[in-house]
Amino acid sequence: MQRRLLGAELLRLREIAGLTQDEAATRLGKQGNKVSRVESGKIGIDRTDLDALLELYGASEKDQVWCRELNRTAKPKRGRPASETTLYLGPRWFRAFRDLEADASEIMEVGTEIVPGILQTDDYIRAMFDAQEVDPADRIVDDTLRVRADRRQLLTRENPARFAFVLSESALRRRIGGPAVMAEQLRHLTEVAMLPNVTLQVIPFDARSYAHLNTDFTLFRFGHEMANDIVYLEMFSDAAYLDKPPETVRRYAELFGRLRGVALGPVESRNLLETVAEEYVMATARS
Repeated sequence: MQRRLLGAELLRLREIAGLTQDEAATRLGKQGNKVSRVESGKIGIDRTDLDALLELYGASEKDQVWCRELNRTAKPKRGRPASETTLYLGPRWFRAFRDLEADASEIMEVGTEIVPGILQTDDYIRAMFDAQEVDPADRIVDDTLRVRADRRQLLTRENPARFAFVLSESALRRRIGGPAVMAEQLRHLTEVAMLPNVTLQVIPFDARSYAHLNTDFTLFRFGHEMANDIVYLEMFSDAAYLDKPPETVRRYAELFGRLRGVALGPVESRNLLETVAEEYVMATARS
C-alpha cells in the first residue's frame, strides 16, 4: 500500500509541475513507461531516481520527507507475512488517509456513534474537543478545523468522487454539544445528502437488528490502475489499512452492501434527518 501511496503522491507532484509522464521519464533518462508504472504502484523506485523526480517536480521539503518515508517503508522486509496489515502510528496514518481520500474514485463509510469527519460542522468539532476538556485556544483545534474544511471541499470539487455513507440513528441522536449544534449538524447532513455524487442512508433504531453495525470503517475504491480496494479502520491512537488478503477486503465491501440493504432509502433517510433536526430545534427553544 505504501508503494501505491508513493505513486499517487508522485502523480500529484508531477501534475503540479505541469509535466507529462513521458517528459518526466525523458528527464530521468528512463523508458517512457517507467514513470507510469511507478505512479500506478506496480513497481518501486530507487532512492536516486526518487530524489531526481522530487528535484524535477520542485517538491517542498515536507513532500520530500513524506515521499522518502513512503519509499523506505514500501521495501519488503525479510520474514514479513504477505498478509500483514499496514499500520501507521501518529500523524503519518492520517496523512495516508488524506492521500487515499483525495485519490479515490469511490468512498464508502460507515458511522455508528458519531458523524464521519468529512461531514462534521465546525461547531460539532469544537463540541467534541470541549467534551474532552481541550482548551478551545489549543492549536490542535484550529488545525483540525482547517483539515476538515479542506476535506469537505472534496465533496464538491470538480469531478468529485462518489461518496456513500451509512449512519446509525445513534450518530444522529448522540448529543455532541447542545441541541443547537446538533440541529445545525443534521441540517448540514441533509444538504450534503442532496449532492449528486453523495448517497447518505440511515439505519433507524426500529430496523431489524444487525450484528455488525458497531463496525466503523471506510472503503476506498480507485478508478485507475491502482485498482485494489483499501479498507481503513481507525483505532484509539493509530489506524490500520487493509489491502490484502483480497478475501478480507471483499468481506468489508459485502458488509457495506448488507448495511445499505437494512438502512432507509436516501429519501427516507433525509426525512429522518429533518425530523430529528426539528426535534433539536424544539429542544433549543425550550431551553
